[in-house]
Amino acid sequence: LILGQFTIIIQDITFGATETVAWTIEWAITELLSNPEYMDRVQQELTRVVGLNRRVEESDLDKLPFFKCCMKETLRLHPPIPLLLHATSNDAIIGGQYYIPKQSQVLVNTWAIGRDPNSWSDPDRFKPERFLDESAPEIKGKDFEFIPFGSGRRSCPGMGLALFTLEICAVNLLHCFTWELPDGMKPSELNMDETFGLTISKMSRLVAVPSHRLLCPLNS
Repeated sequence: LILGQFTIIIQDITFGATETVAWTIEWAITELLSNPEYMDRVQQELTRVVGLNRRVEESDLDKLPFFKCCMKETLRLHPPIPLLLHATSNDAIIGGQYYIPKQSQVLVNTWAIGRDPNSWSDPDRFKPERFLDESAPEIKGKDFEFIPFGSGRRSCPGMGLALFTLEICAVNLLHCFTWELPDGMKPSELNMDETFGLTISKMSRLVAVPSHRLLCPLNS
C-alpha cells in the first residue's frame, strides 16, 4: 500500500465511526431519558466511582459496569448499521430448507437479530441489566444473537475506535450534566420512531436541557 491509500483507509475508518457514534449517543441519552430510573442509576455509579470533582477518564471506563451495560443495550436496540452486507464463499443450506448459492450477496438484519424474542426476553424493552449476567452475549461478534459490528473477518474494522469514542463521549455527557426534557415533557411522550437508511437515526431529533452537574469547571 502507498501513503495515499493508507490515508484513504484511515479516513474511511474515522468518518465511518463518526456518524454512527453520534446517532448511538443520541439514542443512548433518549433511552435513558425515557427510563429515568436507569439515568439515576448510571449517574449514581459515576458519582461513586469518579466523584464530582473531575471528568471521566479512559482508565475509569472498566469500573463503570452499569454504564457499559446501557451502551450495549442501546446498540442492541439501535445497531449503528441495521443491515450488514456479506457474500457467501460456499454453497449453504440454512435451517435445512433455504439454499444459498456460492457468491450470493446476503444482507444480515442486525436490527431484527437484536430484537429476536427467541434470544432476548422483553426484546423491545430497554433493560440494560440483562448484560450484567455473565452469560450475556459479548459485543465483539462471537455471539450471533448480538452483532452490532458484524462478526468474523468482515466485522467493522473501526469497532475499537467506535466503542471507545461512544463510551468516552456518552459517559462525560452523562457525568458532566443533568439532563431534563423541555417544557414539562414526560418521558412517555418521547418520540422513539426510527429513520432507516445506511444508519438508524431518530425520526425527530432529541431536544434535552442540560444543567451543570460537576463541582469543578468543565475545562479542568
